[in-house]
Amino acid sequence: MARKILIDISVEPIGTSSTSLSPYVRKVFEVLDRLGLKYYPAPSMTTIELEDITQLGIILKEIGDELEKMGVKRIVTIMKVDDRRDKENSLQHKLEVIKK
Repeated sequence: MARKILIDISVEPIGTSSTSLSPYVRKVFEVLDRLGLKYYPAPSMTTIELEDITQLGIILKEIGDELEKMGVKRIVTIMKVDDRRDKENSLQHKLEVIKK
């Protein structure tokens, strides 16, 4: 069984010229797609499935770099890491379990 780590992440750009965050959220999804990651968007956080926790630094850097290109000068990131080591811990498994 390949271990999966689930990261709940919320990326909040600070000091933008608009109250709408959807352009920034779309950009984050573009980064996740480009990196080939599995993710599940929710209204206020997105869950990302990782093979290795060391991927997290790369992801955060890529997101930060892309948002900076959009003019964002400050980003607050809130995360929760679910590193379960005794059972399967994938997005697909979690979604299947709650649908039962």
